[in-house]
Amino acid sequence: MRRIDIERFDNAFPDGVFAFPATAEVPKVKIRTLDKYCKGLGVEPKDLTEEEMKPFLVY
Repeated sequence: MRRIDIERFDNAFPDGVFAFPATAEVPKVKIRTLDKYCKGLGVEPKDLTEEEMKPFLVY
């Protein structure tokens, strides 16, 4: 992309937030709780099993 196009795009979002809304089928994640849990175990969320992730998902 040209620099002017990138700047125009960035200026369209003054608060710096650009995201697509999630669909109803995708669960929401309790991020803070998941982060605290992972830090306590010394692991990253990608290392958790599906069973370990269940308490952090809201359907």
